[in-house]
Amino acid sequence: MLLNNLRNLIETANADKEKYEKRLEEEPSDQYGIWAFKKLRWHEEPRETVSDNSERSKAYRKLAYGILNDIDTGELKKFSEIIILANEVEGIFNTSSSLGAIVDYVISHLYSKKDNLDKLEISDLENLKDLFEKLLSTKAIVSKMLKQLLLDYQDDKNSIQTDTIKLKLHVEEIIKQIEENQEEAEKLKSDILSIKNF
Repeated sequence: MLLNNLRNLIETANADKEKYEKRLEEEPSDQYGIWAFKKLRWHEEPRETVSDNSERSKAYRKLAYGILNDIDTGELKKFSEIIILANEVEGIFNTSSSLGAIVDYVISHLYSKKDNLDKLEISDLENLKDLFEKLLSTKAIVSKMLKQLLLDYQDDKNSIQTDTIKLKLHVEEIIKQIEENQEEAEKLKSDILSIKNF
């Protein structure tokens, strides 16, 4: 039962990962209207933007789409405009994509080993399932936060639509929360990778 539950959890997480890989494959030329990608430039040569079609830019966008999966593709342009207006393009997208990279790495790692899970002791299986659920929840929390930002902006909650300073402060607070989830995810990744014998 526990073994099957964990395998199902891993397979579901991998299927979700494939959904946003598909979002990248189906990406329109305007990249769903996310103009923020044009404002993000790599610090290393050749210093292209994230909107370019280099492998690293496509990988970055895939991670961004994974974190933004709670937002309908038709709303991504508005979300991008909000982040640009708050002048927090790097803050939101870099922290979110870093979190996505951690989660994706663990999903791929566990998916490649899912058929060997029966080699683990029950206590290790329980621990692995608990850690993996917590890891997946970090990404779910951030996805919901970003969707809520869009809703709060549309409702002008706390005047964030009409007052750019309040919007910036609100987005900065979200970035802090994303960073906390990112740190938690990094710790969970380390704990998951420390489980051997399978």
